[in-house]
Amino acid sequence: MNLSLNFYTQWYWKVNLRNLMHFLKLRADPHAQYEIRVYADNILEIMKKWVPLSYAAFEEYDLKSAHLSATAIGLVRRMIRGEEISFETSGLPKREWDDLRRLLEI
Repeated sequence: MNLSLNFYTQWYWKVNLRNLMHFLKLRADPHAQYEIRVYADNILEIMKKWVPLSYAAFEEYDLKSAHLSATAIGLVRRMIRGEEISFETSGLPKREWDDLRRLLEI
């Protein structure tokens, strides 16, 4: 199939709720491409109306939660103990360090 740029098409999709939430977690991520995030945001709005309890749990435990590496968890523990942490002493790659700082608002 060859379509020129900027053409939209209609399609039908069958998916269970668990796989839909997995798809949306990946596509609604700030690191995802802008265009797919727009689609994901619209599907999230539909999901919020369609299955509000599942959406609330998904938002709490997936969309607005964080997955940390073992190194990042160790850094958070060190911060809680009062240790001063910098990028140079963290042992994290720059992107992960920036994400951790944004997550913790430091």
